[in-house]
Amino acid sequence: MNQIELAGKVSSEMSIGGVIFYTVMFIVGFLLACNIAGLADRFYAFLAASLPGPVEAASSRSLRFAGGWGAAISLIGLLVEIRTGVT
Repeated sequence: MNQIELAGKVSSEMSIGGVIFYTVMFIVGFLLACNIAGLADRFYAFLAASLPGPVEAASSRSLRFAGGWGAAISLIGLLVEIRTGVT
């Protein structure tokens, strides 16, 4: 009887908020890294126009690099969240 009760339990360690967060961050990072529709260039132009200071020291390639790392880290976090929920 005790074994049947244990088999019906589901792990509630997975956070839906975490899955949504990592998914959104992966999509944003992927879009920046691949520069789809010139998104990295437009975002760099927005930052250069709105932020004070030496923004010219960076470039849209810097944003693409950061977006690639952000997408990779977010993918790892997403896979960990899903793996935690499955086991």
